[in-house]
Amino acid sequence: MSHSSSNYRHSHHGNHSVDATPNESKVRALCASGYQAYDAQRYPEALRLFYQAWLELPKPQSSWPESTWVLSSIGDCYFRLQQFEQGCESLTSALHCPAGKQSPFIQLRLGQCQHELKQPILACKHLRKAYDSGGSSIFNGQDPKYRRAAKLNNHE
Repeated sequence: MSHSSSNYRHSHHGNHSVDATPNESKVRALCASGYQAYDAQRYPEALRLFYQAWLELPKPQSSWPESTWVLSSIGDCYFRLQQFEQGCESLTSALHCPAGKQSPFIQLRLGQCQHELKQPILACKHLRKAYDSGGSSIFNGQDPKYRRAAKLNNHE
């Protein structure tokens, strides 16, 4: 799944709010470079760039809209690197950032990390939220086991 075609970042390009971060252009530039590295499957490089973007956010970082997509990108890189515990940490943090809980992508990746960590109840919860808010297409291109796990608590 290409980062540029699938996830959270598209909803943020061109979304300039009155409360823009002081370092918004630097954060966006670092993220753009991170997305390029991700799309080229250079996940460690992408992870480094996303962490640099995180460090550019003023404290408390989680109060800024950019924090949601920076943390979700960090979690996505960890998922691709099969570092599922770190992925869970980043994606759980992203849930507590602006609009994080409403993101089907964050719910998907968090559920996938939890599934890989053998946490079926939590995985099912988040995968089901991804399914409910993002529709079945959120699972396109994903291993079918995740779609099956999302349906475990579905009493259809």
